[in-house]
Amino acid sequence: MSNLLYFLVVSTGGTIASGEGREGLTPTMTGHDLLKYVPSLSQLGEIDVHDLLFKDSSNMSPLDWKRIAMFLIAQEKRYDAFIILHGTDTMAYTASALSFMIANFTKPVVITGSMQPITQPNTDAIDNIYSSFLFAAEMIRLRQRGITIAFGGQLIHGPRSQKILSHDYTAFTSINYPHLGHIEKGEAILTHRPSLLTPLFHQKEYETFELETSVFLLTLFPGFRARYLEYIVNMEPKAIVIEALGLGGVPHLGESLLPPLKLSQDLGIPVVITTQCVYGGVDLNVYEVGRKTLKMGVISGKDMTREAIITKLMLLLSYVEPYNVEKWLHTNFCDEITLP
Repeated sequence: MSNLLYFLVVSTGGTIASGEGREGLTPTMTGHDLLKYVPSLSQLGEIDVHDLLFKDSSNMSPLDWKRIAMFLIAQEKRYDAFIILHGTDTMAYTASALSFMIANFTKPVVITGSMQPITQPNTDAIDNIYSSFLFAAEMIRLRQRGITIAFGGQLIHGPRSQKILSHDYTAFTSINYPHLGHIEKGEAILTHRPSLLTPLFHQKEYETFELETSVFLLTLFPGFRARYLEYIVNMEPKAIVIEALGLGGVPHLGESLLPPLKLSQDLGIPVVITTQCVYGGVDLNVYEVGRKTLKMGVISGKDMTREAIITKLMLLLSYVEPYNVEKWLHTNFCDEITLP
């Protein structure tokens, strides 16, 4: 039996593939163009390349997530691992969405990109591409699957990833969760294995799943006007996600947000409370400003990332009734949430 590894690189655009256009950087390079800058990859196995998209990741949409997911499913049995080249701005959203959409995918999927185009001096693109292959090969060896992000020498669990720096080469980190591994002396070291327990969808549903995009995200600040939230509720989105204060504080004095939250419950619109803090998550049981919202029926986002909450909601809202959203949002499908 051959020990040769077979990789498929899926190119989607992003900074890594960008060149100067008439109005700034825009994706122009193919996957084959990019891999020419990393000739040492040939030592790791056989590599095929498919150019699926040519997009700045700010232009990525849920339809693109579905397209990527369906392509991976179609190629699943042909390759040992998959490398997705992607823009950084929405990489964590894509990683989170794929983690739910293909939670029972049997092969490693490593997403990477760069903060500088691969043609630029001192670019991080070459290191990130090479590292993604090293991580994928080690995941194959250890029979570890899952959707991951390789960036800045770190391997991050997809639904726990977030871009926290806009310029630095270590732009991504893992939120409320251990890093899965790192590069040490040119080798991939894996240090944590996620629990991938409950697929959100079964194989037969892959060809029919939908993504509900009528989700409203808002961030609170002192002086936020209650009538603005009331206006949003009256627009009747399918769900509202509120980035509240600290452990999940929502003001109820002065500009009280409780009346519009009550209206949302009356209309059957799920409201999820998360925090503006990067780490720690929410605990609505600690303060009065959290408990009052819990009594009204809002849903705690616990320690999930913004990206995980939104992409998970997009899928859940297409398949479950609003009164069941809390149950399934608090179900741990792929180690995206810490439960007691």
